[in-house]
Amino acid sequence: MEVIAKKSFGQNFLINKKIQKLIVEAAEVKDEDVIEIGPGLGAITNLIINEVKTLDAYELDKEIFSLWIEKKLPQNINFINQDFLESNLAFDSKRVVVGNIPYNITSPIIFKLIENHHFIKRATIMVQKEVGERLIAIIGTKSYSKLSVSIQSVAKVSKVLVAKSSDFSPAPKVDSMVVKIEFFENLDFNLDNFLLFIKKCFQFKRKKLINNLLSDYDKDTIIKIFNDLNINLLVRPENISIAEYKQLFLEFSKIIKNS
Repeated sequence: MEVIAKKSFGQNFLINKKIQKLIVEAAEVKDEDVIEIGPGLGAITNLIINEVKTLDAYELDKEIFSLWIEKKLPQNINFINQDFLESNLAFDSKRVVVGNIPYNITSPIIFKLIENHHFIKRATIMVQKEVGERLIAIIGTKSYSKLSVSIQSVAKVSKVLVAKSSDFSPAPKVDSMVVKIEFFENLDFNLDNFLLFIKKCFQFKRKKLINNLLSDYDKDTIIKIFNDLNINLLVRPENISIAEYKQLFLEFSKIIKNS
């Protein structure tokens, strides 16, 4: 049965076999409890199905899901016809995540991984190249953003490879990047509040950081904290390091916000 990629699901099937193998190598799934996001026609699934300890594969497309459950799969392989964004990741043991992420829901999926970091050992995912550049971006670069600071505060992020649009069917309009996200064991800050703080800091990226904070904090208080931490009062959000953001968050957490 021929399956036609559905635009509504953001489907682009990976057809480059060399890249498929490189993704599996990077993911390190052998004897691991694995989650696959969007298995599709099995470009990755077929390579890992006999390697994993367990596999929970989230496939939202009912047509593709039906094709999988018609197969005789081992008992440790579980296909779930559900939106990954609605899934419960509260597992007893940490999972390894792999997936070719639909472009239209990339950010929500990444933030779901961030928010559930304590249930995830690592994630190897294919994303739009532009998003991948933001995930690995360093301070002072054009791609350095809220996403960069958020993910790099909870994980080590590295580029695995870049995939051309011709490596997919149908070919998307842009290239893709595979990134490997290795989550830290423990965090020494409140993640939920930190993410809200970073969102505020990057609310207007081209504005000075101090201006983004004025709606929540008194100007004199902001100036004092910046001076205490030797941070330039004219600095913009993209020129603050992750370590400095953590310091700022710690100091502002002690302050009562403006009503």
